[in-house]
Amino acid sequence: MGKKIMLSPSVMCVRSWEIREHIAAFEEAGVSAIHFDVMDGHFVDNIMLGTSFYRDITELTALPVDLHLMCHRPERYLNFFKPRENDWVSFHANAFCDHPYRLLQQIRELGARAGIVLDPGTPVACLEEMVGVLDFILVMAVNPGFSGQRIVPDHFEKLARVYALAQKAGHPVDVCADGNTTVENGARMVKAGANCLIVGTTSGLLGKGAENFRRHYQGYLKSVAPEGFSAL
Repeated sequence: MGKKIMLSPSVMCVRSWEIREHIAAFEEAGVSAIHFDVMDGHFVDNIMLGTSFYRDITELTALPVDLHLMCHRPERYLNFFKPRENDWVSFHANAFCDHPYRLLQQIRELGARAGIVLDPGTPVACLEEMVGVLDFILVMAVNPGFSGQRIVPDHFEKLARVYALAQKAGHPVDVCADGNTTVENGARMVKAGANCLIVGTTSGLLGKGAENFRRHYQGYLKSVAPEGFSAL
């Protein structure tokens, strides 16, 4: 069997009054996680998604929540959110964080999956000293902070280099792509080495209601998964 493709739909792209219906659709589809963007207004200009909304989601579903911390001092946010076992937690390699290796260890000690995020301008080499405590690597295809952006031109080549490094880890490390995951881009991302796609409005899956997600989920997966891969 080929490598499985995982999808993590971004709730930033779901209207707050439609979240219950979308979570039901996510559960029916069996998505791998629910992507949850946390923005502090400092690391990025935008401010998004806080602890109360996270708690609401965890009361609605047992699906893992993928906490993407677009924040300076990400270590402070572990105590604020108190991620559950099997949740995913990632932070940016270029954010202010005195001890990123230790933070990754702390995330794992909670029973959550630990990840590092690479901005378009962050070098892949920074992963080399942390790959032993990584469960996933999130590669931004756009500059962080706002949805709807165009993909940066060298993203696919960077994904391939991240995938090559992840293969040397000695344990499974998922490679995730975030930003402008259209069907066409998603297929190229998977071909370059990504096995997880963060999907938002540009995928065509979100922004048009829960029924639209149900109607197009399987078709999107089949379109982005090349021969030798299978959908999860």
